[in-house]
Amino acid sequence: MNSPDLIDTARVSVEIEAEAKKLRRQDPEIAQLEQEIEQVWADIAPTRTSTEAAGDDRLLLDQMSYLAALDPHVPTGSRRGLRGVKWTIRKLTYWYVRFLTDQFNVFAGMLIRHLRNLDGRLGRLENASRHPGEQSVPAGLGILDDPPEPSAAVVSHVAGYAGSGPCLVLSGGEGAIVVAIGERGIHAHGVEQDPDRVLAGLHRQLDIRTGDVLAYLFDAEDESFGTIVLTGVVETLPLTNLLGMVDQASRKLKKTGRIIVAVADPANRDRVEKELGSGLGISPITWRHILESASFDARLEPCPDSRIAEIVVAHRTEKSDSDSNRGKI
Repeated sequence: MNSPDLIDTARVSVEIEAEAKKLRRQDPEIAQLEQEIEQVWADIAPTRTSTEAAGDDRLLLDQMSYLAALDPHVPTGSRRGLRGVKWTIRKLTYWYVRFLTDQFNVFAGMLIRHLRNLDGRLGRLENASRHPGEQSVPAGLGILDDPPEPSAAVVSHVAGYAGSGPCLVLSGGEGAIVVAIGERGIHAHGVEQDPDRVLAGLHRQLDIRTGDVLAYLFDAEDESFGTIVLTGVVETLPLTNLLGMVDQASRKLKKTGRIIVAVADPANRDRVEKELGSGLGISPITWRHILESASFDARLEPCPDSRIAEIVVAHRTEKSDSDSNRGKI
């Protein structure tokens, strides 16, 4: 018989855990706090194109190699009676389990070796089959620092040119443009790839989401935005990405939507930035030309800022949209 002074700690622990789960399910404040914590972690998690994610992808086969090395020596525990029973069972079945695991490890090792070989051959094949122009990657890609936060003048002008909502800001930075557009009664949110800037925006209770700007734009629904603002990290992307961004933005805009581009002219960079940023970013006048080629009504608007002297405002009217569709028939 158990002494009345002894406490069943296992039972008490189970009861406390059950009570805590019940409170989490029933208390809306706790549920809201848990949701906010999960949102913060999701927002600052590495993206598919970040250095951390790329490192995980490169180590995928190494992780498979580690997981493939199964160990037949199961633990026996520390309880005296149960430990002896477990040790006896393990001893009786050891030879059979070891035989199976040895075969599995040999098979997994050979499979991973062939996967590594296949990965190397595919990489060489891709490099050999690329067009010569596609093999030239800008030397400063990923090295050039992200542009600074937009000045008050840029923020004010961009917000003044914003059209109907909802509005998407790429990249959102710490949220200054999102705030300015929101003050005009237009629902806006931004996407930013720098976790520190995302956190700064979240501290201000702004709708700033982390991720690759082009990937986010690609995954968005067609005709879901009235205004798309292109700024920030857009200045450091190669021309092929920018052309793809214009194509995707035209798909995601409503029939009478508009695109606003607020970027610095690469010709005004200092010597270090100009060399590192060779092949990255385009001037506002080139943005206007590309948008006009995509059936937008584009114009350059002056801006009193030391970095961004001109802002591109491109409208897509119902007339230009119908002309574009007629050209596709």
